[in-house]
Amino acid sequence: MEGEAETTNTSLCDVCLTISLDEMRGPNCDRMQPHQPSYWALKQSVKQGCRLCGFIWTALGQSKSSSDGEPGTLVLEHVSERYPGREISLVGWGGGCPDSYLDRLQVITSGEIPDISDSEESVDGHGDPTMHPAHGFALSGVLDIFADADDPAAWHGGVTGRSLPMSDGSSETDFAFVSCCLDDCLSNHVSCHANQNPYLPSRVLDLGPFDRSHTPYLLETSGEMRARYATLSHCWGGNVSLTTTTSNLPAHKHAVPMPSMPPTFQNAVQITRQLGLQYLWIDSLCILQDSREDWETESLKMGIIYRDSFITIAARAARNSQGGCFIPRVQKVPSCQITYRSPSLRNPKTGEIFIRDPAFPLERIRDTPLDQRGWVLQEKMLSPRIIYYGAQQLYWECRERSVRQDGKYYDMQREPLRYTHFKQGLDLYAPYRSAFGGFHGPVKPDLDEKRLELAVRMGQWYRLVEEYSRRKLTFGSDKLPAIAGIAKEFARTTGRGYIAGLWREDVRIGILWRREGDLRENDCTGISQKLPSWSWARFDGEVSFWVRSGGLLMVPDESCTVVDISCRTTDSLGIYGDVSEAKIQLRGHVAPVFCTTLADPNSGLKRFGEMILDDPRLGLDLLDVELFCLLVYAGAHGSRPMGLALRRVGDALTFLRVGYVLDSHQY
Repeated sequence: MEGEAETTNTSLCDVCLTISLDEMRGPNCDRMQPHQPSYWALKQSVKQGCRLCGFIWTALGQSKSSSDGEPGTLVLEHVSERYPGREISLVGWGGGCPDSYLDRLQVITSGEIPDISDSEESVDGHGDPTMHPAHGFALSGVLDIFADADDPAAWHGGVTGRSLPMSDGSSETDFAFVSCCLDDCLSNHVSCHANQNPYLPSRVLDLGPFDRSHTPYLLETSGEMRARYATLSHCWGGNVSLTTTTSNLPAHKHAVPMPSMPPTFQNAVQITRQLGLQYLWIDSLCILQDSREDWETESLKMGIIYRDSFITIAARAARNSQGGCFIPRVQKVPSCQITYRSPSLRNPKTGEIFIRDPAFPLERIRDTPLDQRGWVLQEKMLSPRIIYYGAQQLYWECRERSVRQDGKYYDMQREPLRYTHFKQGLDLYAPYRSAFGGFHGPVKPDLDEKRLELAVRMGQWYRLVEEYSRRKLTFGSDKLPAIAGIAKEFARTTGRGYIAGLWREDVRIGILWRREGDLRENDCTGISQKLPSWSWARFDGEVSFWVRSGGLLMVPDESCTVVDISCRTTDSLGIYGDVSEAKIQLRGHVAPVFCTTLADPNSGLKRFGEMILDDPRLGLDLLDVELFCLLVYAGAHGSRPMGLALRRVGDALTFLRVGYVLDSHQY
């Protein structure tokens, strides 16, 4: 057993000693195995020292309530006192693997309990959590399981997980993982057909022969050389210690010595050489950092650079260029073990299955430094292959496969943005009917396959914007340029017209975005006020779209029509860059509304619906100010009408968007 602490099964209670994983896997099995008969029994077993029952108690305590969705808000002590008789069971889960495999165990309890918040005092003042009976939820938890690769529990029992690696990402074992994934991709993946002989970017680091006898130097290719190359995806984290400028360009064309490079760059050079590649593209070295002209020229090519790269090396856990790709690992992880016994009577097998302590903090991909940066999203989306160097292990992603080094289930489909389908879609390769789901609204009865395909693609775009909006940018002026590469590819493969972050053919639905949470408080220098108020790009914070699939699937609704739309841009990115002016002319139903406090219950005013201000700081400023509600979608068959809150500016027919309106009635 490597990388994780071992314990013996002598610390288990009688119930845990009888756990049989074979009863929880396979297509013909119930897959649910009763565990402790009640919270009370589980609690007593924990007190008596059963390590696994303790893990189960911890996992249940991490349950997410339906009201806030945040883990760790549950006080299990209070639940066990108020609901002592709820039965606890274990369910095997294979993730994306066949039914005969096991990736983790799910802990479930019988029945629902009211929502609980430990942040409020109860009415009796004793400090017990407040119960909200209207918001019931089922208590559940997850236990990660793993086994050694040569153990019967793995090759006979179907346990897919392995222990976390002890090495920092630079060992022969680590590179063997990368090499295995790469070989499989090149040999078997039809949709990963990257350009085998692409043009090199304008500048690349030339690493010299594979014997490492030459010092790297900056090569200017004039866009006429062809060869495979790697790209680096990394966090700048403020100032990068090594950049190329107009003054040091001649020196860098002669040599960029390894000792002068920060750790992330050094590691990227080492990985590139291991992969047998001679060229590496790093943004801070290959774009002149003090030349606006060079930045605009090269940023035009950014999407193509990542799209045509052979592989992208991603320093997922590094906050800046000093962090490196190779991160020292935590070598001991608390775990307990249970005995695996095969059901075969003729040739019985026994082995060991390890269960990881759920209190141990596993790396959350969405919370890693790299995955919080705005520019990185298009690097992720456009690269044909990516190898992520995380804090605990390596991750592989390509257009057909995603793999974790520990063998655990790792599927990009489980993320809010379905990366695989979107990346496949950029090459017109995607299982569109299976990709589409979650549409809210009536569907056109005569929808053909082509329109369904395009509708799915629009839904993917809106999900991408939602994901992008949660990420951070250092400069607000980068809001549109940072996804220009993705927008270009989307336009190329769909034929749609791009304008200020939206699509002309679907702009009526695209303007129906809403703010999620408050304005972002970060170091961003501010979003350009020249961006139109109706574009999500104007808002510095997280947004969501109610109609994610666009208008293509919806029954025709003429509540609002687009008469004209125009846009002027300010930089070399053209329609994909920063906007200097944009206008949209709409024809629809407009009604005057007033925002006011309802201090007087006898005021006679009636609530129409919900208005979410784009800028919550405007709340008091809009009290008793005449606003207008533009009906954009009338709603039908159980859906709710939606519109925009507008404020008049200038002449009588010019308005500024100030919010999103959702009617409280369904139709």
